[in-house]
Amino acid sequence: MNKRYVNLIIIIISVLIAVILIGTIAIQPLEEPSGKFFRINGKSSDINIIFVSWLGCPIGASLSWPLYFALLKYGNLSYYEWHSDPNDVYPDTPGLIFKGYFSNTINATFIYLYNETLTGNQNNETINGNLVSYGLSELKSELPCNYYKIIKKYTTIDWISGSLFESSADSVSPHHINTVLLISGPNGSYFLNGALYNPGNISIYGDNYLLKYGDKIKFIRSAEENILEHISMVE
Repeated sequence: MNKRYVNLIIIIISVLIAVILIGTIAIQPLEEPSGKFFRINGKSSDINIIFVSWLGCPIGASLSWPLYFALLKYGNLSYYEWHSDPNDVYPDTPGLIFKGYFSNTINATFIYLYNETLTGNQNNETINGNLVSYGLSELKSELPCNYYKIIKKYTTIDWISGSLFESSADSVSPHHINTVLLISGPNGSYFLNGALYNPGNISIYGDNYLLKYGDKIKFIRSAEENILEHISMVE
């Protein structure tokens, strides 16, 4: 091949690589972080924690443990033990399903939108329409308008880091409202979309062990401290 054409091909390839790299860097500020808290607009007169998940979610299961230990510092929880979808990428992840919370200092709301296998609602009733629309409808009926708008924005509108120009709800299959945690108070609000640690890390532990010693496990303790830090930041 003529050397001139070889050089031309090299230049074209170099330009394409540069365009891809620059484009990737350029869109990063437009993406929301995944797996870590980030500050959002809004505040509330009281400390409010909104946890949205679904019964079979391994991320929700993994997040339930540090959230459990963090909330115990402020009040009492009612819950039952549960395992995530056995056919998920992180099958049978041990977790807790929260039913209620009593505290003099924190309001906590727990919403589970779908059943264990994303084939119905939390009561295994058939969902008419797509899962995202159903999830948004449920959130709208159960949450104050400002919290509903926040969760809608960060799960169905804004792009999530690591996806290809997709929201977090659209980046999973089937599309659905994924697990999120919102912490809001007089000094601001923080949002978490995704896991604070790999759900596969707790697959070797039993429920009873996690209830007794989970806060001694390094990655759970680190996630708990992360949650407590952001609670203190909004107080």
